[in-house]
Amino acid sequence: MTELRKYLKNRQIMISLIILGLLICMALFADVLSPYDYTNKNLSDRLQFPSLEHPFGTDHLGRDILTMTMYGARASLSVGFIVVGVSLAIGLTLGILAGYYGGWLDEVIMRLTDSFLAFPSMFLALAITAFLGQGIENMILALIIVEWTSFARVARGATLDIKSKGYMHAARWVGGSNFYIMGKHLMPNIISPVLIMATLGIGNVILAAAGLSFLGLGVQPSTPEWGAMLNAGRTYVTTDPYLMFFPGLMIMITVLAFNYFGDGLRDVLDQKMTKTELEGRI
Repeated sequence: MTELRKYLKNRQIMISLIILGLLICMALFADVLSPYDYTNKNLSDRLQFPSLEHPFGTDHLGRDILTMTMYGARASLSVGFIVVGVSLAIGLTLGILAGYYGGWLDEVIMRLTDSFLAFPSMFLALAITAFLGQGIENMILALIIVEWTSFARVARGATLDIKSKGYMHAARWVGGSNFYIMGKHLMPNIISPVLIMATLGIGNVILAAAGLSFLGLGVQPSTPEWGAMLNAGRTYVTTDPYLMFFPGLMIMITVLAFNYFGDGLRDVLDQKMTKTELEGRI
């Protein structure tokens, strides 16, 4: 309970959690909250400016932009959580194995990681998506291939630092198996920097996914997604700027909220880690 209060007292964490909670609720309950169906096209209502009937206006097919934005949150947040979750699992596992065992395994994993990091992440994601083809599944796969490397490097570096600690040597002396030591002593001590990185990474993935969809390499055009909405609205940017304004605003708010949450989490965890180090030295 005391640990929970430390997080709740942090203003950055609380503000970002409120925003993220609202976004997640909007995505989960879009069917209930929206008075319209995003699949319904009504050309007689096309390109209507924001009004009481359509607070965000309508697009070139007569679809309600607010409804599209709500369903777009579902797609964008899903991509962010799935990509970071899978990338975290892959990178954390490979990074721990490389740092703990070292030797040829470390060389193989790190050279593989370096080969991916040699290319700018966005260009690599573009190339992979262009090769695999359009679709949300291919976009998720491309982003996972790009994102796991950063988690692997952070996990390896933290593992190398923790591996030399006295309690790790003591665990080996008393006969602890490698998997027991990694699960009991190593994982809890490296999860903090990786967790902070994952939180910040969700915002980056959402932004990257929106960029791929904006370039026509992400979701199918009929699927509501913020980047695809930006792409559809760019033709009308001079006459109907609201078509790009609202999805762009949602991307900005979401990315800032995740970054804000990550910064607050880092402040709390850094204080906790510093206090633990000081107590250990005393």
